[in-house]
Amino acid sequence: MVVDQGNERSIWEFSYRDCASCFEKNGLSLTESGAYECRWSCPESVGRGGFTRIRLRDGFELWITDCLLHRDIVCNQSGEGSGFTMVHFGFCLEGFYAAGWENGSEQFILRSGGHYLFFGDESRSYGMMTTGVQQFIVSVVMTPELLLSYFDVEESGLSGMLKGIVRRCAANAFFRLESMTAEMHQALRQIIECPYSGASRKLFLESRCLELLAYQLEQLYGSGDFSGEAYIPGSLHPSEKSGIEKVRRLLLDNLGNPPNLDDLAEFAGMSHPKLNRCFRRFYGKTVFQYLRDERLKKARVLIENQGRTVTEAAYLVGYSSLSHFSKAYKHHYGISPGTEFRSGKTA
Repeated sequence: MVVDQGNERSIWEFSYRDCASCFEKNGLSLTESGAYECRWSCPESVGRGGFTRIRLRDGFELWITDCLLHRDIVCNQSGEGSGFTMVHFGFCLEGFYAAGWENGSEQFILRSGGHYLFFGDESRSYGMMTTGVQQFIVSVVMTPELLLSYFDVEESGLSGMLKGIVRRCAANAFFRLESMTAEMHQALRQIIECPYSGASRKLFLESRCLELLAYQLEQLYGSGDFSGEAYIPGSLHPSEKSGIEKVRRLLLDNLGNPPNLDDLAEFAGMSHPKLNRCFRRFYGKTVFQYLRDERLKKARVLIENQGRTVTEAAYLVGYSSLSHFSKAYKHHYGISPGTEFRSGKTA
């Protein structure tokens, strides 16, 4: 594994089969331990917060990452030998997570409001969390055998797609990014705020995790762009990556009044259909979808943290129609901006 050492980074050799040993080696302490749920907390030298693992059944785990790091952490997956081990479903509520394959020639960026599906040989992959960024990521990991067992009664459609991924990905990895829906946000909120304990908690969390997977798989399958073909490393040229990253920064700097798609494409040095294809390939969404999600994320910060009214927030992030903004906000977060504003005022 080749990793840039330009910044101060900690390199962890991580295995889901022996996560306790990895955390212990890197100074994390086991602060909560139960029959099926454990939490490891970061020492001050690493950061604040920690990692929670909940074993729902054999081959089925829920992970909650809630931390603010003082240094970059690179996790080199150390699976036992080659072959496919676990299917990873990740949901980023807050933060920035980069995942890569083999020698770092290709990265996938997961940002707030995004979710991913990863399937590949863990011993050839890695993930990185960056310093100074609050990370709040919910992940579900499952053996492919267990996942496929839920679709035994189905001979085509989603089942055929999943079996195709397992069959075709013998040498490469399968990785897809998409934007979270309001239903996903609601299920994630229920997981985080689970009111139960003991066996009831375990049953509740398992049901919500399965609900999340159903939403995610149906979204990906329904997109019409989920054929099960393996990811081919190096499929984006460095100049293409540079172009879409410049466009991303330009969008973030001009959320309230962004350039049109033709101007963005010219800025990136490619046609606008190609810009959308490359943008979706790298960030899991089209340019418009990315702009919408970032506008809504900023609007939520304005309403929740800065006490701005719904009208002010909508105007500041570039919405000219208040009804359009409210509809988009509720669809994305599962709650109206007005309710969010009133909740903040009474908190």
